[in-house]
Amino acid sequence: MERATVIIVGGGATGVGILRDLAMRGVEVLLIEKRDLVNGASSRFHGLLHSGGRYAVKDQEAARECIIENTILRRIGRSCVEPVGGMFVRLDSDDPDYEEQWVKGCKDSGIEITPITMEQAFAMEPLLSRKHAVSAYLIPDAAIDGFRMSWQNVESAKRYGGKFKTYTEIIGVIQENGEVHGVRVRSNITGEEYEIGCDILVNAAGGWAGKIAALAGLEVSVQPDKGTLIAFNQRIVNHVVNRLHKSSDGDIFVPHGSITILGTSSMSVPDPEDTSTSRAEVENLLKIGEQTFENLRDYRMLRVFAGSRPLYIPPGGASGRGASRGFAIVDHANDGLKGMMTIVGGKFTTYRLMAEKITDRICEKLQVKEPCRTAEEPLVPEVPEAERKQARKFFPAFGTDLAAA
Repeated sequence: MERATVIIVGGGATGVGILRDLAMRGVEVLLIEKRDLVNGASSRFHGLLHSGGRYAVKDQEAARECIIENTILRRIGRSCVEPVGGMFVRLDSDDPDYEEQWVKGCKDSGIEITPITMEQAFAMEPLLSRKHAVSAYLIPDAAIDGFRMSWQNVESAKRYGGKFKTYTEIIGVIQENGEVHGVRVRSNITGEEYEIGCDILVNAAGGWAGKIAALAGLEVSVQPDKGTLIAFNQRIVNHVVNRLHKSSDGDIFVPHGSITILGTSSMSVPDPEDTSTSRAEVENLLKIGEQTFENLRDYRMLRVFAGSRPLYIPPGGASGRGASRGFAIVDHANDGLKGMMTIVGGKFTTYRLMAEKITDRICEKLQVKEPCRTAEEPLVPEVPEAERKQARKFFPAFGTDLAAA
């Protein structure tokens, strides 16, 4: 029977982050994904590298995690990050008291913000509503390529011996006397079913984490929360622009290359497979978004898409926008099944931290002493500066960054 010390279920950002971390620490690890890698929420979001400002009032723990990881991801994955900077803008209809709370929350969370005049804001964002915008702050948000960063994690893991199987679905958890011994899987290409042994099983399946837990007779409360986004055909904004009010729909604009992504909505759905969109959702996003950019409807929509956030709902916890954007690690030894752990919640910005924390727990169980190095070692080997200077003669600046990959 095929075997690995650790099997990871789920090929999103968290799963591939765990794959890289375990492989770098010398652990024999195999990741299993039922479709292609980065098929779920990790490829269906607005591509925002959070500064934490969005959570500075209601969830300061998540805000602090974001600003720390923001700095780390810029360093280890610079070819994946476009450092456009961010701007939070309050409109005349937004609560000024919330602005005061936000400024204090950012300070308490360690997020550097810079107040600017509206003249400066309009110079930096010419299409910003002169009718409604009343105050603005600069903040270290950025745009991030989730596909590229996730695949760079996989390539890094492969260099250290990490392995993965795609189009392979978990259909059962092999257990005996309260311990995990492996999984039963099915190829979604050939239909073949077979078993793979392991000592530890990590459930990193995002919105599907509850379904994976159920295969082992366990319960994990994960609420799939669908978010709809719109991609426009032009770079409407120069920075990531957030509306400075309580988090709502249609209040983030993120520039990516030559396009802009507007998002997002928040709708609890029973099934993470539900990535459908509706005219009503699109109209709502446009209606709210045009309060910040009045000429929004002048730009052509390239596509509308949706993803499903895996919100962890602890007993008595809130759902939807009221749910924490932090993450949780569940050791199912406490539920009577040794060798199985689940990691849920979080966001793309904190994937590396999530991977580090659960890998620390796994290595403690395996008595592996190697420390985490994922915050220090770049995802791809650095290109010498002399070569980068030479490349600039032939490529645009962003192309030079891509040459590092």
